[in-house]
Amino acid sequence: MVSLTLFELLQPFVTYLIALVICGVALRTGDRPLRLAALVVIIAWTLTPLVSLGGRARLDYPVVIIDTNTALIFIWISMRWRRLWCAVFAALTIISVIIPIVCLLDRNIHKYNYYAAYDLVAWVQLVVFCVAIWLTARTRRRADEDAVRA
Repeated sequence: MVSLTLFELLQPFVTYLIALVICGVALRTGDRPLRLAALVVIIAWTLTPLVSLGGRARLDYPVVIIDTNTALIFIWISMRWRRLWCAVFAALTIISVIIPIVCLLDRNIHKYNYYAAYDLVAWVQLVVFCVAIWLTARTRRRADEDAVRA
């Protein structure tokens, strides 16, 4: 019988809740690229558990397809609107695609290291989103101050 701790059971739900709050703030206060990125993150993070085949032994192709398309959308956003935070987010998404490939090649990786790698990437993505929200608010405030001065 497998016994899971309370943290192992609640951690994904807490992460999703925090991600929804951060994406909600981005949708409410962000500019067009930030709102688009937040929408893509909400859709990708919602679809991933729904299409996941589960199991750690094989490569989860539906999740890899979602993550790859998400990374491509973020690359497009970063090139279209010249947003560095979006390029960093795309790189982190590509890392999340590489993690299961590495685990597939090296079977000696413990499942908790596998989960920790995914969680670390997800939390860094949320930090990047917080920085993007802060940068957008700062840019908007500076533009308002310049408009008042003119």
